[in-house]
Amino acid sequence: MPFVPPFLCRLAGINAGAGTKMSIRSVRTARKGRHEIGEGTTLNCHFSFDRPEASITIGRGCFIGKSHLVAAAGITIGNDVVISWDVTIVDHNSHSLDWKQRAKDVADWRQGKKDWTDVGIAPVTIDDNAWIGMGVTILKGVTIGRGAVVGAASVVTKDVAPFTTVAGNPARQIRDLSN
Repeated sequence: MPFVPPFLCRLAGINAGAGTKMSIRSVRTARKGRHEIGEGTTLNCHFSFDRPEASITIGRGCFIGKSHLVAAAGITIGNDVVISWDVTIVDHNSHSLDWKQRAKDVADWRQGKKDWTDVGIAPVTIDDNAWIGMGVTILKGVTIGRGAVVGAASVVTKDVAPFTTVAGNPARQIRDLSN
C-alpha cells in the first residue's frame, strides 16, 4: 500500500506524530475533520466526519487496515491498537428509529443539511492494546477495554471488559485473557 510522505500530511493540515504512515485514502478523508494521530501509527482507513464538531483521536503505534471510522461526536483509539480490514466504527445511529423524526432529519439532506436532534449519538472508545478482527462492527457508546480481543465479523453493541475475548452477533464474552 503506497503511503503519503509526512510533509504532504502536514500540508493537508493533518496532525500526525513522527513515523506515522497514512495511505492516500486516509489523508483525503482525514483532512475534513478534527483529529489527532500518534507516533508510529499506520493508517489505511477511511474517515467520515458527519458533524463539524466530530473528532477522531488515534494513539501511537496503532495499525488500522482498510476500515471505516464514522464520527458525529468522537472516536478515541488508544495506543498499540490493531484494527483489521473491513471494520466499521460508528458513534451514532445515523437516523432516528421513529419514522416521523427520521423524515424530519433527512428533509434537507440533498442540500447537505441534517437535523441531528433526534439521532442517538455516543462516543466510542477503544483502549490500549486491543485487537479488533476483520469485518467487525462497533456501534455507538461502546468502550472496548484494554487488551481486549474482538473476534472476526462480530457486532459490538455493549462495552467489552479489559483482557477478554468477545465474538458473535451480538458480541458476547467467550474467554478471559487476564492470566
